[in-house]
Amino acid sequence: MKTNSFNFFIGIDISKDKFNYAILDDSMKLINEGNLNMNTDGFNFFNKILKTYPDSFIALESTGNYHLNLLSFLSLNKYTIALINPLLIKKFIQSFSLRKTKTDKIDALIIAKYAFKNIENIHSLVPSITDDILALARTREELSKQIAKTKTQLKNHIVLLFPELTTNYNIFTDFILSILERFPSAHSIINAPEIKIKALFDNLCKRGRKPKLTYDKFIELAKNSIALYSENYEFVVKLDVQRLKFLNLQIRKITKIFLNQMEKLKKNDMDIMKSIKGISDITSAHFLVEIKNINRFENKRKLAAFAGIDPAVKQSGNSLKKGRISKKGSKSLRRYLYLMANSLIRSNDYFKNYYQKKKSQGMHHRKAIIALCNKLVRILFALLSNNQKFISSFHNSL
Repeated sequence: MKTNSFNFFIGIDISKDKFNYAILDDSMKLINEGNLNMNTDGFNFFNKILKTYPDSFIALESTGNYHLNLLSFLSLNKYTIALINPLLIKKFIQSFSLRKTKTDKIDALIIAKYAFKNIENIHSLVPSITDDILALARTREELSKQIAKTKTQLKNHIVLLFPELTTNYNIFTDFILSILERFPSAHSIINAPEIKIKALFDNLCKRGRKPKLTYDKFIELAKNSIALYSENYEFVVKLDVQRLKFLNLQIRKITKIFLNQMEKLKKNDMDIMKSIKGISDITSAHFLVEIKNINRFENKRKLAAFAGIDPAVKQSGNSLKKGRISKKGSKSLRRYLYLMANSLIRSNDYFKNYYQKKKSQGMHHRKAIIALCNKLVRILFALLSNNQKFISSFHNSL
């Protein structure tokens, strides 16, 4: 993408109720600016303004959810748009000014200037059939984080109230969670009528597979436990269990809807990704909904940059140094690449050997995982671009 392919560069700064815009010509001269309301009248008036500036490139700063309505409106009207990471705008300001002045009007102008200066490296947004599914993906991702946090809290509390249970068994099974909801500590088990505990066990055993934890072993662990006694912690454990069971129910529901929709729209791409042993329905669906369409990336380096796993470059005079990863791209995409990489080193010899090779070269675990993520991105770009499945011997050079 070349600068001279656009006649105008438009920066938009968005708040909850209003948005500011600044329009530059192809010599970076400010030729129009204004302030409009975030409503139908404001959008329609802005559309009339934009029609007087053909071949424009529009840049918006990502601002939580505030930008989504205007972004959707501009996409429907077929404008060329880019969504810019606020961190990049902040660094751009620091690169040429030490001034602390910050207003919505100035921010719109800064965003327009950023677009003008960096047009060759900006990914324009391509409307995708998966755009609205992204809301499902992000909600599912947030639920998974809440589940992980709740599990950590619950385990820390059970370590106090019934430590032997965490040592010997997975306390996050539906079976044990149901027990803990009724009897949240070793103390509560010892002091409860045996008939109640036995009845609960028998009832839970009827619902599914025979559990690893037997009734006799459960009672034995409780009687010999070194647990402390605390009514307050018992109350907290019950809340933890109820929250975890609720979150598990929510994530099962949203996962089913999310995967069903992705399989309808991206089944072929998901099958290509899953041809790599260790990549699942869930990780492939999240990867695909984040990238939207592989064809919008000119090469594998652009895809790596979008994921933020490309090395950050520091320049001083004639010296160029590559440091840690840039983290400038999609945080969600980067997270699922890490999840895929960790799964691959457990279940896929091809990627496990690559990881071990990097470790033998002196890389610590995290750096070796990042190297593996970059390897995976190169392979996925080739597979999805060429519509072909993975063959380890064929893709060894990537």
